[in-house]
This record gives sequence, C-alpha cells and structure tokens, in this order.
Amino acid sequence: MAIYFDNAATTKPSATAVEAFIQGTALYGNPSSPHALGAEARRSLEAARVTLAGLAGCKSEEFYFTASGTESNNSAVYGLWELRKRYGKRVILTDSEHPSVKEPCRRLEAQGAEIVYLPTRGGVIDTDFLKEAIKTPSALVCVMLANNETGAVYDLKAVRDVINGAGSRALLHCDAVQGFMKAEGCKQALRQADTAAFSAHKLHGLRGVGGLMLKSNLHPPAFVVGGGQEKGIRSGTENLAAAAAFAAAAKEYGKDALEKVKELRAYIEEKLKEIGNVGFNIPPKHLDGILNISLRGIKSETALNCLSAQGIYISASSACSSKQAENTVLAAYGLDKADRECALRIGISPLNTKEEADALVTALAEARQRYGRI
Repeated sequence: MAIYFDNAATTKPSATAVEAFIQGTALYGNPSSPHALGAEARRSLEAARVTLAGLAGCKSEEFYFTASGTESNNSAVYGLWELRKRYGKRVILTDSEHPSVKEPCRRLEAQGAEIVYLPTRGGVIDTDFLKEAIKTPSALVCVMLANNETGAVYDLKAVRDVINGAGSRALLHCDAVQGFMKAEGCKQALRQADTAAFSAHKLHGLRGVGGLMLKSNLHPPAFVVGGGQEKGIRSGTENLAAAAAFAAAAKEYGKDALEKVKELRAYIEEKLKEIGNVGFNIPPKHLDGILNISLRGIKSETALNCLSAQGIYISASSACSSKQAENTVLAAYGLDKADRECALRIGISPLNTKEEADALVTALAEARQRYGRI
C-alpha cells in the first residue's frame, strides 16, 4: 500500500469530490445550450461557482472556470499586462514564483517589459526593495499566496499597501494555487489581489479544472477565445463534473482538515528531530501542509529513490520544476548549496496518518544510514 506525502504536487481525490463528479457526469447537457438539459447543467455549474467564489472572497461573477492553475496564471499575466503596459513597462514578481507565472513574465520581455525580481529570502517579502522598485512606472506585480516548495505564506496586504502608497497603477496578481483554503486568513488576503489563480487538484479535487478570480472592474483580452463561454473570458465548454467536484472538495477543506494537518506536521517534526542532523527550512509564516527539510548526508535523488522503492512518496521540489538542474526557489530562500542538494519536501494532507508518518521517518533514517555520508 502506497504511503503518499507528495500532497503539494497533487492530492488524492476525496470521496466527497468523487461523488460530486459522478453526479456531475449525469448532467450531460451543455451549460450553454438553451434547452432544459442545458439549463440543468448550467444551474449546477453556477452553484459550484457561487461556492468557490464565496470561499475565495469574491463575487460569483468574478470567478471563472479554467482548465488548470497554469492556465489561470498565464491568463492573468498576459491579460493584466495588456491592460496596464501603457502606464509602465516594469513587471515585478517574487524570485520564488511558480514557473506558470515566471515564464509568461519572461515572454513579456519580448514586448518591452522590464522584469524585476522581488527578494523573498527566508520566506519573507522584502517590502523595502518593493518600495524602491515600484517607483518606476509598473504594469504588474505578481506575488503568490503561498510558496509551493517552502510553504512560505507571503503578506499580500503589505504588498498592496506598498502599491497604493506609491500611487502606482500596477495591478496585483496572486498565484493562490497552493495556498487556497490552506493559508491562514486566505479569504482576507485574496481581497488584496486584482486577480488570483486556483487549482482543484491541490485540495483533493480532480485534475483538469482550475479557477481565475478577476475583479469586475477589469476587462482584459481573453486568453482562450472561440465559443464565448465564461462571459467570453475563457472559451471552451466547461468541465461541469470537475467544477462540481472542485467546489465540493474546497468546501470540505475546512477547520477540521487544517487542524489535522497541523497536528500531524508537529508529530513529523518531532520524529525527524530524533534522527538528528536534519535542517528544517521553515519560514516564519507557513502552510502546515508543506514541510521542507534538508536530510544532511544524503542527496535528495538518492533518498527519493530509496523511499519510492518502498512505496513511500515525497519530493525534492515542485513537480513543475523537477527537471531543473538548480532549485532556484531554495536558492532564493537562502539555503546554501549543500542543504539544497539534500532538500526534501514533505506534503501533508488530512488523509495522512501517524502510522504513515512513522513509516516515512523510519525510511528516511534508514536511507541515510545505508547510502548517505554523515
């Protein structure tokens, strides 16, 4: 039986989400069709939208369904740039952003954008740097809600205060894929953003559906065009069943889930301290569901292979960055090369147990003893 602690990469769909998906597949009418079957499907889609918008702290008409968090991030970056580039060519993003934000920003350089990276050393936004950077006319600021590798929760209110204090016309985009429903004060934080990206599969929903929050006063050009669905913002027939599952999973991920994750994380930390020579890469404000450690004495890849052979699954970095030669996020965090080379990311979910945690820690200790150099 698999022991899965890679929940920052993706999560097992919950029973509640699967049931909602099954019910959604029975509504096979196209939500855009004017007949009764279409209307029934449309009502289900709108119910999911209302639920997710309420959890995200926005109006239902400000929440759009997409196919992924990556699509949502791309849509926001390109769209906001088009809206604001006439006011300034600078684009500011944290040095630890997800590739689905970082790569679109890099592409904007071909359109004249000046990319500036905002330091996040120690998992904290450098607001003094931002105050200086924003003095140059800027189009866009991108700050994620929670980092997908360190679990660092960034202060969006402080970022918004800097933007407003400078009188900047820059818009604020937030990649909320990892932090949605998991970060303390999530709803209040998201109200600081002009746009935000979400993804169902990070909280026990299904892959293939995401969300985009877009403030109603903004009207960027559509990223996906064609059929005019989602009020023209995102064309393509909506994945109704997956959207219903997304709403069900997000609604279920409440206080009880967060408390269970917090308790299990504390348990894992204590057990890891017992095996010794473990570096804990923990930001001052962080998600309980992401525990980044440096298991000193053994390279990350070796440890992962040892655990995988036993049916225990964790990771060394985000799935979208796993093929990179260098972990730029941990470098931005401030880890030296030695600790980066033995870094591991433990992703904890409410579905994990203490028995699984015991097996994980034992396997890590045995892997280092057998293959490591201490």
